[in-house]
Amino acid sequence: MKKIILGAAAVAMMIGVSSCDSKEGTSTMNFPVTTYNHVADMVAGGEPTVVGSTYKFNFDTMAATVTVGAELPISGNNISFVTPSINYTGGMYNYENNYYEVINVNSMVAGTASNQATIANLDCQLTSIAYYPPQIEGLPQVSIPYGYKYAVMSYNIGNNYKVKTFWSDMTFNGSTTTHYSLGGANKEFTSKDVLYRVVMNVKDKKATVILYNAKLAEEMPKPITNIVLKDLPVSFDATGYSITAKDVVPDVYESGVATPNPNFPFDSFTLSSRGDLTSCNIYYKVAGKYQGEFNGSYVLKVSSSN
Repeated sequence: MKKIILGAAAVAMMIGVSSCDSKEGTSTMNFPVTTYNHVADMVAGGEPTVVGSTYKFNFDTMAATVTVGAELPISGNNISFVTPSINYTGGMYNYENNYYEVINVNSMVAGTASNQATIANLDCQLTSIAYYPPQIEGLPQVSIPYGYKYAVMSYNIGNNYKVKTFWSDMTFNGSTTTHYSLGGANKEFTSKDVLYRVVMNVKDKKATVILYNAKLAEEMPKPITNIVLKDLPVSFDATGYSITAKDVVPDVYESGVATPNPNFPFDSFTLSSRGDLTSCNIYYKVAGKYQGEFNGSYVLKVSSSN
């Protein structure tokens, strides 16, 4: 993947800012970033707080610095902060013959929150390199964060809270390997064409999982355009989230109409996302025959040193 390094002003011009203010020696641009937060209590433990928010990035393009502000409702309190000015870097990356913008913001110490706790270990990448599913009539419209900027961010609020961000509509791209038996022989089939989309209702802790271009065996004449698993339970823990279900009858959409397929039941399905919440592992068994496993990500992260 080829990178083009841009000057700060050039990067800011590509942000698609919502407002700007130019004065002598300064040029500031404000950009809101919508995301969901996974907030783990590192002291009390228990189920994390999961809540949506808007981060306010205020870029000073002359100084190549940015401040980051947010307000999060945690444990019945609103904790807010605005960081001091932090250096940022940015570039345009060539991926599959298109250029995408990536901005990196990192700081070991990033100011003090309203509860007097230190904002520490801020690691943020704003990226537009995300995977998207094909359009199929009847399936949910893809939800995209403001300005096509996905926030891959983590930071600590004092010694109490660890915050990680994620998006609620993610299409994971990677490699699927299926194991099955045919004619008494054990077989294995690998495909990099299957996409797994998670459309999450964070408030209700439910998710719809959609498989696109699903081909689970070499002998299948052609891929199934879509397999839809609806209303699967989502659970959050200190390290991430998981989606687990059994005996799910999938739907297949054609011409906008959903048709159940009881001959192709998912005996079990498990998806787990840990770490920075950009990738997942999936395991499932279908119709008592196909055992599939997948690993992939919904954004293509790039190193700030590339």
